[in-house]
Amino acid sequence: LNAAQRSIVKKPANTSVFLEGPAGSGKTTAGIARLQHLLNAGVTGSSILILVPQRTLGAPYADALRNPGLPPGGLPSLLTVGGLAQRMVELFWPLAAEAAGFAYPNQPPIFLTMETAQYYMARLVQPMLEEGAFDGVTIERNRLFSQILDNLNKAAVVGFPYTEIGPRLKSAWSGEPTQLRIYEDAQACATRFREYCLAHNLLDFSLQLDVFRQYLWPNASCHTYLLETFQHLIYDNIEEDTPVAHDLLQDWLPHLRSALLIYDSEAGYRSFLGADPQSAYALKEHCQEHAAFARSLVS
Repeated sequence: LNAAQRSIVKKPANTSVFLEGPAGSGKTTAGIARLQHLLNAGVTGSSILILVPQRTLGAPYADALRNPGLPPGGLPSLLTVGGLAQRMVELFWPLAAEAAGFAYPNQPPIFLTMETAQYYMARLVQPMLEEGAFDGVTIERNRLFSQILDNLNKAAVVGFPYTEIGPRLKSAWSGEPTQLRIYEDAQACATRFREYCLAHNLLDFSLQLDVFRQYLWPNASCHTYLLETFQHLIYDNIEEDTPVAHDLLQDWLPHLRSALLIYDSEAGYRSFLGADPQSAYALKEHCQEHAAFARSLVS
């Protein structure tokens, strides 16, 4: 480690730090060293949350957690916000199921993968296609189904109601007015899918996030559980995460004992998937200390 990285690692255990810099400047290396420092200092592993926008970005931390030289005890949790939402929905299902409108709140939830969500979407949309929905759209059917799911996911990660998908798409269209009916069909499909999920206790990614954000995070029991369970946070690649994730962290930061937020100043490539570098950078104002790595250490 160089001097800049060591300064991050040695920060007191009650400090929140916003670290920024270009790719290859050693930010993630400092994050991993900070994790090891906390564990070696006696911090309970189960009280540490490592948050990343997608699982692949957590690979360096996963490798570090497989190090046999780590102190004995519980391991830190390596999650995405979606993974955290699913864990909380499964744990606190009775507190949210009825309020969220599920038909069978006394029965367990069924979590859908992208593949199973697309399967149910196809079952629901195919009859609409036979009746003339999306007439004139030439993309493959599987691509159409996944696009409707993507619209639902975008609504969830940005934080607006799924019922606004159609109106928002129509407001952005500047072509022939006859094309607007396609966006009405997209809204009808999204609504039919959401209603089917609520009627059968099915939760795709968008519904998991909506239930967590609207019903569990504001709930005192769930809120207290999270605050007491995770007292230390390492949040890497925050520029690739979504506005809902950043809003959650803005509320959470004042209650954490320590936090290290890592921002890549040259990234933000997943904006078309809902990432918001601007709301990520706004978290800097909620951290006690700011640090920057200016020099790339790789070719």
